[in-house]
Amino acid sequence: MTTTEPVYVLIHPDGRAEWGEQIATAEKALGPHGIGRTFLTDGSRLRLAMSDCALVLPEVYPPNPYAAKALAHVVGLPAEAAPETRGPIVLFGWDPRNEWDSTRPFTDVERDQIGAGLEAAGCTVVFSA
Repeated sequence: MTTTEPVYVLIHPDGRAEWGEQIATAEKALGPHGIGRTFLTDGSRLRLAMSDCALVLPEVYPPNPYAAKALAHVVGLPAEAAPETRGPIVLFGWDPRNEWDSTRPFTDVERDQIGAGLEAAGCTVVFSA
């Protein structure tokens, strides 16, 4: 899906956060071990993706405290309450009607919430092509 608005943000363990339009670009960064996806919260139209093996291969996937802090901020939790995150993490807008890649552009409210979460986590934000 090609849009003019970001459909995902990819948060790297070093604190770089990339907004982008092509979810396949972000998924390549997750590594060779498959991709696990889940909803950010029950009933949310935001989803998370990370390597299926990130938690069981700690020697391959480093801790990602930036993602943990940013995601906790987005859902209104203290950073200490965030679950463990390892390796790159993708947060994306989900649309079950999009048969191609199931993404949708973030709403203005979501972009603002995510931006505030990235700032609170101390991420360095870049935009990918």
